[in-house]
Amino acid sequence: MIATTLQEALAGQSHRAEATVTFGTSARRERLTYPEFGAQIAAAAGGFADQGVRRGDRVLLRVGSSREGVLALLGLIHLGAVPVSVKPHVPGTAVERYFAAVTRQQGARHGFRVSGPGLTGLRLVLRPGDAPGPARGGPEDVAFIQYTSGSTGMPRPIPLSHRAVLGNIEAISDVAGMKPGHAGLIALPLHHDMGLIGVLTSLVRGIDLVVEEPGTFLRRPLAALRLVRDAEAVHSAFPDFMLRYLAARIGEAAGQEAPDAGLFGAWRTVFCGAEPIRKPSIDTFVGATRGWGFDPTALVFCYGLAEAALMATSHRYADAETGFHTEGPVTTACLGTPMPRLDLRIVDASGRECGEAEAGAVQLRGATLFNGYDGTTDHRVAWFDTGDVGCLRSGRLHLSGRRSDRVSVNGVNVFAADVEQSATELPGVAECVALPYEESFALVVVARRGEHIDPSEVAHRVAADFGLAPRSVVEVAHSAVARTASGKPARTHMATLLEQGVLGRPS
Repeated sequence: MIATTLQEALAGQSHRAEATVTFGTSARRERLTYPEFGAQIAAAAGGFADQGVRRGDRVLLRVGSSREGVLALLGLIHLGAVPVSVKPHVPGTAVERYFAAVTRQQGARHGFRVSGPGLTGLRLVLRPGDAPGPARGGPEDVAFIQYTSGSTGMPRPIPLSHRAVLGNIEAISDVAGMKPGHAGLIALPLHHDMGLIGVLTSLVRGIDLVVEEPGTFLRRPLAALRLVRDAEAVHSAFPDFMLRYLAARIGEAAGQEAPDAGLFGAWRTVFCGAEPIRKPSIDTFVGATRGWGFDPTALVFCYGLAEAALMATSHRYADAETGFHTEGPVTTACLGTPMPRLDLRIVDASGRECGEAEAGAVQLRGATLFNGYDGTTDHRVAWFDTGDVGCLRSGRLHLSGRRSDRVSVNGVNVFAADVEQSATELPGVAECVALPYEESFALVVVARRGEHIDPSEVAHRVAADFGLAPRSVVEVAHSAVARTASGKPARTHMATLLEQGVLGRPS
């Protein structure tokens, strides 16, 4: 029988005694077989039922990377409740106010690791004797609710049906060639769609799963990589910043020990998305891992968004020439073609479909789309405007950036991501964030460790590349860059701080 709900799909893999789930923290690692883990999921569902949770109830929770956090999520799904995954923080908003707003919006009565007025706190209690079977439901039922990152304001709810989630999982696993006997390594926060869908994909496909706590991974990445060294095949996901970080750490290790030529030998897929993919990051990562057995064709460039469950397009990397397009000062990654059962188009302001290489609004429709922020729009039929701008080159997507991240000065428009890319190509600049400022824009820059930034050089470089000079260049410490729970710069919040004069001193 083909599973039509997540509970059916997860329960359908619980017989795989040869497959394991491993959780890593700074203090310990826990490993369970699929039958053991499946029994704990059902027992967790029984524990939640004993605490008054019923099928269809919406339950707020902060999904952690520990066994307890994942069990809470899966136990609620098994019971037929609707987990509402909230961010641990929203820049510029008191977390209590955020939780209260979500509680009202969802009509929630229970919270797991979330507290607030009107919420009854839940505990993870395993009740094997009261363990129910997987809740019966249909593909159009809501499986869970994610929230947008909040990079431009208060996060919005994204209700995802079982049909949308399972459809995207199928597309992701097909791109990867995933099958039992393989392993998945997830070291991303599970309140982010890339981490959450990564975990669910591994479990639904019945492969070994290693869930590494993100902080542990960043402190000791090689230890986590060695956990899957001897797997038949490995699949994972790393945004651009993690590729840069890994390249640096592997470079440090290479200075202390001989490269382990088999460390990446089994790696078959590294999905790269969630933020702009930069050619220097890819070049650096490929160079750093060459002696450690990494095959660059394992890289899969993606365009994804929570409203599509996760992945909307993909392109398996072959080389830099086909992986990137350079036009003037701007280099864009090839993000490939749409996933099966998903349509993509580029339209101009009048709704006309754009021609080859003509930039316009990116729109999607298909089986893995959510049903609108209100849960009532069928985006299998109605086009969803993603808010992104891009173009198609030979049928493959290239992104320019978010419409809301365009900088407009005297009728000239450029994208924040392009300006940031130009600035970070300068020696000494580790990161750049472009912000609206006094009817123009400002640049917030972070220096590389031990190096100095000349603000006038940054301004001159951007002016030469785009014909627009920033109103100011502000150098700050890395810790001063406010981020959403997904790790993206919180532009709205940072722009407010800059206007208030508390972010840094304009140069």
